[in-house]
Amino acid sequence: MTLRGVSLPDLERLRRALEDPNVRAPISKAQLALLGLAHVAEEIAILDGLDARGASAALAVAIAERKAAVPTPDLVWTGPETAISSARDTAVVVRELFEAARQSVLVAGFRFDHGADILRPLHAAMKERGVQASVFIDGDGVSRFVAENWPFGDPVPETFFDPRTTAPGTHSSMHAKCVVVDARIALVTSANFTSRGQTRNIEAGVLVDDPTFAKNLVAQWRALVDAGVLRRA
Repeated sequence: MTLRGVSLPDLERLRRALEDPNVRAPISKAQLALLGLAHVAEEIAILDGLDARGASAALAVAIAERKAAVPTPDLVWTGPETAISSARDTAVVVRELFEAARQSVLVAGFRFDHGADILRPLHAAMKERGVQASVFIDGDGVSRFVAENWPFGDPVPETFFDPRTTAPGTHSSMHAKCVVVDARIALVTSANFTSRGQTRNIEAGVLVDDPTFAKNLVAQWRALVDAGVLRRA
């Protein structure tokens, strides 16, 4: 177990808390809850056995390492490329992400046509390795997702939608588009899972191999479900 899964702001907040003479290490779950840090209780158990001074020193090292280790994102691209381009192809990256998944995949905000070609590696990951998949989609695409883009049968991803997108005359849409694999690596892109978005349009995205960013992105979507903003289809 390491502190790698704890975000930098949470590490800094915890270290500031340990500077309070009224706070003792290890910090209790009740104290963590008061500090708004209940969600990191499991990760910081690695600090158990250290006094406040030792835990603060360990956190200082983790904070310094986190600030020094700035992830280098990869450019992901659909469309014409020049001879000097170092971008990676969107369709290739998406397929590689699904093929690499070992635990979980979150797919959010995309529109689909001919989705079977793109989603086939995801179904294989679910069937062969027990990967848990979640799809977040506009309400008007829910009924068509399985019928038109998931011909594989079981297992089927759990699907969530934004009910605001189904209201008459709505101007709301789930426009953010991202894929998160194993809460470790994330693709944020403008490209939909359509033939245009994957082959014909000019689309740009960024691939970030950073567990903290990936976990925060997953948490953002899950928080919308917990708050009732998004509903299970």
